[in-house]
Amino acid sequence: MTRYEDNFQRSVGGSIMRRLKTVCLAVVLSLACAGGSWAGVVFSDSFDGENGGSYALDYGAFTKWSVSVPSVDLIGNGDYDWWPGNGLYVDMDGSSLSAGAITSIPIVVEPGKYILSFQLAGCFWDPAKYPHEALDMVTVGVSDGSLLFSSAYSLAYDQGFTPYSVNLDISQASTLTLSFEGYSKQGGDNVGMLLDDVVLETKPAPAPGAILLGSAGVALVGWLRRRSML
Repeated sequence: MTRYEDNFQRSVGGSIMRRLKTVCLAVVLSLACAGGSWAGVVFSDSFDGENGGSYALDYGAFTKWSVSVPSVDLIGNGDYDWWPGNGLYVDMDGSSLSAGAITSIPIVVEPGKYILSFQLAGCFWDPAKYPHEALDMVTVGVSDGSLLFSSAYSLAYDQGFTPYSVNLDISQASTLTLSFEGYSKQGGDNVGMLLDDVVLETKPAPAPGAILLGSAGVALVGWLRRRSML
């Protein structure tokens, strides 16, 4: 074999090796992207569709919520809009001077892992300038007849909308309700923490078979790399 023939074979072999690595890499990426189950939203509410898109004080006609303790305000979208650009949202301490609580409609879920996400913001009113308590809280709960999750959240008055998420592991088919309850030490003072963008969705999980195939693909790419270095 001449030197030119040898170089030609090396060139062709190298080209084939590079193509094989590219194909294997594409397979691995495809498995990584398509191998798992995708998240699915089972409940969501941005509150933007409430009351025709307009604010309402001491609001109790929510589409997806009941107000169990008076009262809450529906504000934003240009009116009583403490944090502009977020559409409508809920002031958990309504204008009746009584901190409120809202409970979702029943949500039917299958066994699995879920993520509850929501956004909270401070009341915006500076207690040094307005008659207002220094501390506001919202207690978030998830129940299936018994309490599955409960936690209190507090933010400074000047803290804008902040995302939170909670992981839930549901062991059997259930009907859930979500709850958000405002708090004020004196019962209420007209302004409280703000709530927006509540979402409950399934948590994506990779398929076991895809994990094995993906690992095999990664191993094959590594072997091809070693071969090309010989």
